[in-house]
Amino acid sequence: MRRLDVRALLALTLVACLLCTAQQAKAEVAPRTVAPTQVFEVGMLRVEHFRAAGKTPLIFIPALYCGSWEWNKQIALLAGRFDMYAVTLPGFDGRPRDHQPHLMERAAASVAQLIRERRLQRPIVIGHSLGGTISVLFGETYPNDAAGIIAVEGGYPVAPTAAERERRADAASQPYLGVDSQTFAKRLRANQLQFVITSKSDVDAVSRYADRSDPTAVALWLRAALNMDLTPQLGRIRVPFVEIVPYSRDIDPYRGFPTLAAKRNAYLAWVAHARNGRVIMIDDARHFVMFDRPAAFDRALLASISAMQ
Repeated sequence: MRRLDVRALLALTLVACLLCTAQQAKAEVAPRTVAPTQVFEVGMLRVEHFRAAGKTPLIFIPALYCGSWEWNKQIALLAGRFDMYAVTLPGFDGRPRDHQPHLMERAAASVAQLIRERRLQRPIVIGHSLGGTISVLFGETYPNDAAGIIAVEGGYPVAPTAAERERRADAASQPYLGVDSQTFAKRLRANQLQFVITSKSDVDAVSRYADRSDPTAVALWLRAALNMDLTPQLGRIRVPFVEIVPYSRDIDPYRGFPTLAAKRNAYLAWVAHARNGRVIMIDDARHFVMFDRPAAFDRALLASISAMQ
């Protein structure tokens, strides 16, 4: 189905939905319309706080090569209703990269440090892709620290064996090691962005933001994330755990998911290892589902948050 057909269908079927407006049906990287009340660092994280005293805390963790800007639309949508903390990982969005080992474990520990130092009560941790993998790892490592975990296509292992995961991690990270910023921008677009976002205009917009990231940092985070298999410890997640999973007929068959049902079943089998796991599928969307299907994504996100409060 072409992009124009999808938007027309959304306009017809979601008109009665609170989140469905003509402006919201347009997929794009939203501008930052809400200013943080405070910006600070905790552990390896840069944190932007959008304060709403007495409200449920939300912690947003972005994807690979993304900064907190990935969540601009959701921050604007939820401002005043939730006490929000949007983090940026080292090496992304102009931040210097981290040179120490164990990136994933230390990222999860930094989220726990944020919760502890700010005395957050029952936060909901939300992450996309790399951020989703960190969210799941956090839930496994610190099972008593959050009210819920929401991962947007994050955490699912890329391969069943350690050798195959390592092979894929090496192949995915190699194009970004030791390259200059111009080469990085070209390779990121050619190897990733054009496959994870449907609209060319959205690819252009994300590319302008993503190019601010450090190429070697992208390679190091890729290797760290893709080598992980979080399946054996999923049972440690004691709180509600939701995976929001997009499906694209153009992309997913090449990743081993010939149909939406096949991808749903694979994720259902995976989250079944957790005590309270759930899968929400969003059709006709690539990996950056918040840009491809913004209204459907916001609806799924709000429903998941509401169920965890």
